[in-house]
Amino acid sequence: MSMWIRTIAISMTALWLVGCSSVAQRQLAQDAVTAMGGADKLMAIQTLTMSGGTGTRTKVGQAMTATGPDQVGELSNDVETLDLANSRAAFDYDIKVGDFTQHRHEVLTKFGEGAGGKPIGIESIENVTFASTPSGLFSWGTQNSPEWLLKRNIVSIALAASESASASDAVEDKELDGKMLKYGKGKTHDGEDMGLYFDPTTKMLAGFEVLDTETMLGDVNAQYILSDYKAAGDVQLPHHIKVLKDGEPYSEVQFASIVVNDPKAADVFAIPEALKGQAETASKEADAFPMNLVKVSNGVYHAQAFRHHSMVVEFPTFVAVVEAPYLDTQSRMLAKAVAAQFPNKPIKYAAVTHFHFDHIGGVRAMAALGATILVAKGHEPALRKVLEAPHTHPPDDLAKAGDKAGKIETFEGTKEIKEGNQSLQLISFTGSPHTEPMVMAYVPSGRALFQSDLWFPSIKAPGSPAAAQLMEAIQMAKLRVDTMVGGHGLIGPYAEFTKAIAALKK
Repeated sequence: MSMWIRTIAISMTALWLVGCSSVAQRQLAQDAVTAMGGADKLMAIQTLTMSGGTGTRTKVGQAMTATGPDQVGELSNDVETLDLANSRAAFDYDIKVGDFTQHRHEVLTKFGEGAGGKPIGIESIENVTFASTPSGLFSWGTQNSPEWLLKRNIVSIALAASESASASDAVEDKELDGKMLKYGKGKTHDGEDMGLYFDPTTKMLAGFEVLDTETMLGDVNAQYILSDYKAAGDVQLPHHIKVLKDGEPYSEVQFASIVVNDPKAADVFAIPEALKGQAETASKEADAFPMNLVKVSNGVYHAQAFRHHSMVVEFPTFVAVVEAPYLDTQSRMLAKAVAAQFPNKPIKYAAVTHFHFDHIGGVRAMAALGATILVAKGHEPALRKVLEAPHTHPPDDLAKAGDKAGKIETFEGTKEIKEGNQSLQLISFTGSPHTEPMVMAYVPSGRALFQSDLWFPSIKAPGSPAAAQLMEAIQMAKLRVDTMVGGHGLIGPYAEFTKAIAALKK
């Protein structure tokens, strides 16, 4: 009996597969919405709380060499909250990349009540929190900003597909992630073209593809693969989401549960009282991000931001910056601070210590200002990939700069910038366990040395093998250092550094 039933089921599926090839694309999109619970129930969703997520994030930009394989980030305790009614979204998760672990909380929310509320970002790492404009949010979650939750969530995509897919064109057979599906086309609610994949067995939307413009990757063809549809209240939603960008793994997550219209979801988007001032500023400005120039010595400043910092060196007619981390928003805020501190002195150079994404996320904005990007020869492939990637959706500062944009200048060994009595030495060295190579920046006039990720001045950080190798590089270069300036951490005496290394060797 079971064999007879199975035979009939297979025959019916085969007939449906043949028949649905002539079905209009919109009909399949509407069938998918019906299979999820119906348009009325989907449109009634105000919030989604997806929790218990585990998975991976692959494009974290933490390779050992500029042409080597990237490390894979392990995601756990992932909670993604989406407020469709008020255009808000949030990530909360733990990430582990190699020996590095971190809890991160990133929120796209609004300052002000009702329709007049203005979008702002809130980022919190290890109990340190700040408010910025939305473009200041940096994420290692399933996307590089919670804003993508608003654009690429299943509810919005399914409803848009049911409204925009062709009512006359038939679907075609097309493969997605190794599975033959039915394919059509539609548009997002923002008017973006998208490809739609329907599962002929379940009638569910099995995936969609669209052009994403990534901060670091630029324009990429993205595929969102949806599976493990299960009940979430009165609707069926995918609990497994896999993202490919330009055909390569980007992120993958399996959620334990999804709650629809949870009254507690609103709490995620509340602005802490201590941040109300920053939030109000962020709601009014084109760019808002923590930035403070702290004097290190004559003509040398530490540009202190959230957790990733830069060094600024003043020359008679221009300024040089070492490190353009995090995002373009931070670089624009740094440029604003430099213009206020050093009127009529352009940023002529921006140097890079290494190619990890969190330390070059603002390099495109520096190039857009016309700064020459100084790069160790070993870092060139990674930096060219970032700087030459097209950004059209929408265009960023560098895409708009045209011929005015700064170019890459590479060096091997030591590169010296000198004007008048001021000089800046960029020294490439090998053997670091962090990346190969690394670059340290030294200002002889102030005996100040800047580096990133190897030593964290003035925050009571312990010594490490990476810090010990940095000391060897300093000694080999015969540098006379009095002050350590950190890409992380603050400003500290060299004696603090030597003490930490001595303790490490005991």
